[in-house]
Amino acid sequence: MSEHNAVSPRSLISLDGLVVARDGRLVLDAFSWATRRGEHWFILGANGCGKTTLLEIIAGYLWPREGRVHVLGHRYGRVNLADLRRRIGYVSPWIFNSMDRGMPLCRVVASGIDASVGFWGEMIPVLCRQVRNILKTLGIAEFYDQPFGCCSSGQQLRAILGRALINRPSVLLLDEPFAQLDISARLSMYSLFSCLVNRPRAPQIIMVTHHLEDIRPFFTHGMIMRAGKILHQGRRSAILSPATLKKAFG
Repeated sequence: MSEHNAVSPRSLISLDGLVVARDGRLVLDAFSWATRRGEHWFILGANGCGKTTLLEIIAGYLWPREGRVHVLGHRYGRVNLADLRRRIGYVSPWIFNSMDRGMPLCRVVASGIDASVGFWGEMIPVLCRQVRNILKTLGIAEFYDQPFGCCSSGQQLRAILGRALINRPSVLLLDEPFAQLDISARLSMYSLFSCLVNRPRAPQIIMVTHHLEDIRPFFTHGMIMRAGKILHQGRRSAILSPATLKKAFG
């Protein structure tokens, strides 16, 4: 077993022999991978190679047919996923698409408290302060009561990011987070993430992307997937080398 597939006290995520099939097709095929504290990973690969499926398994929304999943020291199947999910931030297109367009940004962010999509409970003072602090950190404090659907794509992304960060997670999963942003909004978000990773207790970031420009300097490691398997994995410099990229993508 390689060093990145070993379960150790330093491992935040450890996946061993995952098999996922959909419509008779293997989406993940004997997939094993691990991350360690202090690492930030990007994941590249063609559509349909299993990238989003991988994030859904880590987030506890999808169960593999075979294999073992350990996240933050807990084995799935032996832990309360609802509790653990509060320690895993998740930004994905389905959260964007499922969010009530009329919901104020404060409630979008508050919904991360219980990993729901939308918050319908009482906005008690301590929660309001927590949400305001997050919105201030993300640079959108003035849009506290703004309906989600009336915000720009960049403001919406910041609100969904705030939802993911409200519980101060140990892992932050990003599924093509910048896909809908224009160039100006992308550059702004790049700066924001570069600041966030340097904050105390910053989460490990795992990002799926199709764009090399999204891979900011703070990413330490990378992986290229193909047909449900790992084609290449390793340190950032090795994965982004012209030889590796040419071999992977032609």
